[in-house]
This record gives sequence, structure tokens and C-alpha cells, in this order.
Amino acid sequence: MAQQTEYESEDFKGQWFIGLGVGPRMYFADHARQLTFADRISGGADVYVGRWWNPIVGTRLGASWQVLRGATKYSSSQRVSHAIDRNLYIGTPHYLYRQQFSAYQLYADLVFNVSNLFEGSYEDRFWTLAPFVGIGYISTFDHPDAHELALNIGLLNKLRVGENVDLVFDMRGAAFKDRFKNPVYDSQADRSEERNRLNNDTGGRPYDGIFSFNVGVQFRFGSNSNSSYTYYPDPVRPVPPPAKEMVVEKVVEWKDVATDVLILFRINESVLLRDARVQIGFLAKLLHQYPEGTYTITGYADEGTGNPDLNMRLSRARAERVKECLVNEFGISPSRLQTVAAGGIENRYYNDPSLSRSVIVRPNKY
Repeated sequence: MAQQTEYESEDFKGQWFIGLGVGPRMYFADHARQLTFADRISGGADVYVGRWWNPIVGTRLGASWQVLRGATKYSSSQRVSHAIDRNLYIGTPHYLYRQQFSAYQLYADLVFNVSNLFEGSYEDRFWTLAPFVGIGYISTFDHPDAHELALNIGLLNKLRVGENVDLVFDMRGAAFKDRFKNPVYDSQADRSEERNRLNNDTGGRPYDGIFSFNVGVQFRFGSNSNSSYTYYPDPVRPVPPPAKEMVVEKVVEWKDVATDVLILFRINESVLLRDARVQIGFLAKLLHQYPEGTYTITGYADEGTGNPDLNMRLSRARAERVKECLVNEFGISPSRLQTVAAGGIENRYYNDPSLSRSVIVRPNKY
């Protein structure tokens, strides 16, 4: 009784990730130029969770905490003379005082994997470059009392250090309205007047900003490919009555039915397409029917696209994807399958480079 296979598969089912990082912060605000570089550096931390929806686009939600250092201006010499903490006085003719306060930011980012975009998608890449844009809500914990929306832009650099672990270098710039002042006042009566004045003192710059650089770790969960399959038997056909004369049964061996199988891929990708999985399913059925058969799986790339090193890695990844599909999804013993990476080749069939982005599965002689 023969078997058929029905497929419902996705080329990329997504992958979750969670990460945390710590690093320096720099606050860009009014009168920051009057501070030394060292006085402007502070620290902070981030934690986030996200998901890759396809090989190119992902999203993440996160929260950051930071200590911000800047300077604030006082135009009244009387307030300078009666300041709460004279150690904060910078000593310029503009009556500037150092300010320091804690703030947090909640943010949502749209992340783009440009490494997959330009070099193809494969799971064992060591270095990944991923710029992002997003929005956030930034607020202080106590003093000054300010809350603003922020626009974010940044760059993720990921280094694969384990099967599901990355070392991450995260650079982020955030811009928001100039509302974060740290007024110093002598009495409750000065509080309202000083706050109103400082909120209107933009220093000629209506927006402030924060630059952050984090070093951290990121953990990935789940595979980035998905395939489901279901076996169902063909309807049993009526068996005709036996003939009176003797019938000699012909024995069909694997070497009589085995043949080459061509699996195609998109440019710069090693993700199996749906039609490719159907082809592999036909091959798996043959391997189950003839368990003595073995195959060599050879990966290729288009020589005209990419450099030799990239084409060699891409051809190896394509061959491994086909082998993984046969082993993990169809139960074929890995000892029956050998993979070979051939790298980039010239147009082999019909002078069509798309036919070079392929894997050829060939039966071995025995």
C-alpha cells in the first residue's frame, strides 16, 4: 500500500529572543558644552524581548534605566549665592550648575537584519548587523518631574557565541523635547516660578538627546524554520482475481528507480521553499521503500553572485538544510546521507543562473 505526503509548511516561522545589557550614557542638553567629557558620562542598563517575524524584519519591546548628567542655567545672582549645594556650581559667568537625575525609557523598535538581506539567511552566521528605528516614552523617577515621547534610532551588532546565545553591542540615540531641567530653589515660593522659567529655557535647542552604548547577551528561543507533514495511505483499490496462468513477479531494486533530484533556492538564501519540501518528500518515500540506498547531497551557488567564500558557505548551508529535512522530518538515517559543498558554479542548465542556486541529490553506486 503506497503512501503520499501532504505538506503545510512555512519557510520561516519566526524566532523569539530576550536580552539585557549595560553600558555608558551621554546626555545631550542645554549648556552641555560647558561640562568636560568625563562629567557627561554616566551609566545605565537595558532589558528587552523581541521576535523575528521573517529573516529580514523583527520587533522588540524594552525598558532602560539611566543616570543622566548635564547642566542647568541660573540667571539670578541671588539664587546662585543662596544655592543649596555650592559644590554643584560650575563657575562660569552664566551661573551654570551641574545636574544629575535618574530616568527610565520604555521603547518599541522595528529591527532590520541587513546581513540576511544582502548575504542570505542561514542560522550559523557569526556576525549579524541589524539597524533599528523606534519610539519610546521617557520619564524621570523623581526630580525633575518630566515625561516626553522619544524617537529612537540605533544599530545592533550580534556575535554568535553559542547555539542559542549572542554577544550584543547595542548603540542607540534618542531625541525628545527639551523639558528635563533640574531646578535648584531656596523656598517653596520659588518652585513654581523657577520651573516655569526653566521649562521655557531651551538654550536655543528645542530637543535634548541621549546616546547609549550597551554590551550584553541575548538568548534565542525556537527554530527559525517550520514544517509540518502528515502521512495518509492511498485508497485501497480492488484486487483482481488471480490469473490461471503462472505470473512471474518482476523484482524492482533501488538502483532501478533511484535518480537525481534537483532542489532550488532563492538568491542568497538557504531556506527550503514549499515546492522543495515536496521534492524532498518524494525522495524520502523512495528511501523508505529501499532502505539500502544512500545519497550524496551536493550544494551549489551562483558563481556570478557573491564572493567565493560566501558561495562556499551558502552551498554548504543549502546542502545541510536538505539533509536536516530528510533526517528530522522524514526519519531518514543520517548515515545514508553525505553532504558536499561545491561553492559557486557557472550556469549549468539553459544558461540560467537561478538553476545554479540549488542542491542536487544523487544516488551512490553500490
